[in-house]
Amino acid sequence: MDGGQNKPNAERPAVKPPQGLAASALDKKLGIRKRAREDAARNLPRHDADDLSDAEKAVIGAVAAERARVDQSRTDAKADAERRLRALAPSPQDFTGPALDARLAMRQTSGRLAHDWSEASARATEARQELDAFKRRHELRRAALYPKSTLLQSGLLFCAAVFEALFSAALFAEDDARGLLGGAITAIGLSGANVTLGFLAGFLGLRYLQHRQVPMKLLGALAFGFVGLLALMLNLFAADWRDQLAALSGRTVDMGSDASFHLWSLLALDSPQAIILLMLGAGVWVFSALKGFSGFDDPYPDFGKMDRAAQAASEALSDFRADARLELEAPINVAKAALSARTEKMRAEFAAMSKAFDAAALKMEALDAKARALDEAAASAVHLYRQENAAARSSPAPAYFNAPPPAAGTALDALGGAAAMIDEARARLAEAQVQSARSLEELLAELEDATNRHNSGPA
Repeated sequence: MDGGQNKPNAERPAVKPPQGLAASALDKKLGIRKRAREDAARNLPRHDADDLSDAEKAVIGAVAAERARVDQSRTDAKADAERRLRALAPSPQDFTGPALDARLAMRQTSGRLAHDWSEASARATEARQELDAFKRRHELRRAALYPKSTLLQSGLLFCAAVFEALFSAALFAEDDARGLLGGAITAIGLSGANVTLGFLAGFLGLRYLQHRQVPMKLLGALAFGFVGLLALMLNLFAADWRDQLAALSGRTVDMGSDASFHLWSLLALDSPQAIILLMLGAGVWVFSALKGFSGFDDPYPDFGKMDRAAQAASEALSDFRADARLELEAPINVAKAALSARTEKMRAEFAAMSKAFDAAALKMEALDAKARALDEAAASAVHLYRQENAAARSSPAPAYFNAPPPAAGTALDALGGAAAMIDEARARLAEAQVQSARSLEELLAELEDATNRHNSGPA
């Protein structure tokens, strides 16, 4: 941004000098050719002269007044540009205040959260330590295995109970005097009891059979045997009851003349329906026992409970950390918005300043073009005088004829000060951006330190 002072001549706009100040007009007005020949006849200026001739001075003097007006316009334009740029210069902003406020708010929030954070961390650590101690004590080298939701397993048990109830209702309804309704009532009670006993045999019996401690293993075997005996008695009773219903209804079971051995003869069961009922009950009981063993919790007793407690404490700590992090980040977000607004304000002021400088540069370029046109017109007129004088004189021309004629006015770097102001504003904006970024980085570092300090455990 040099206000067009350093543009190549090819890029400078061509401006004609004012009317009456062109080289041809100056020749008619001042008689440059005539005076050149007259001076040449008298061998003037002398060959050892260093000063301009009167004719050359007259040419420069004729242009000087207009050149002075242009120079005054350039000076006024320079002062106006600097005044506008000074008014539009980005005002200094405080980038430490928002950071200090955010740091104070973070420390207050951190102090308020310290106790609860410590308690949550202690609970999670204690639960994890208890789980690890449980695994070492019981020689468990695997993760706990249990479903996230028991709804599906409960649905499978319900389906098994419904299946047995429907099938058993059909078997009982054949010989029940109450018909299908009576058979359904009996079947529902039987299937519910069978599924319950199967689940208890698996949950309280099979799971404790693999316990590392012998007393618990014995209690598991006792529970499994007791519940299994109850289930066996229930299903045998139901099968025998089915046989008795068939006998009371007056139906006889034709076994034919086959004298071979039959397994169900040991159970004193005569009807195939009773055998089917017994097998169906046994199947549902085994299915329920397997679900009780591993369908609702880890197969090893208390392992799933300990793992869920540790996981719940860990998730509670994680949720607390997330909420606490949001609270700690809130002051940083406020400071970030304030710093960003102040930076944007300086950036907008610098943009307006740059726009004003560009407008001043265009105006100054037009004035510079007028000044150049006047200088070029004067130089052309002086060159005409020197050419005519050198051609007509008998003595050598002065040495200064080979030097370019002086300008009609002083050279002026009009926008040098304005360009320096732009550079200063740009440097100030860059420094402001650096300060804003540094403040945010320091806040983030303090946030990480606070988080790590709380995560390190109870104070």
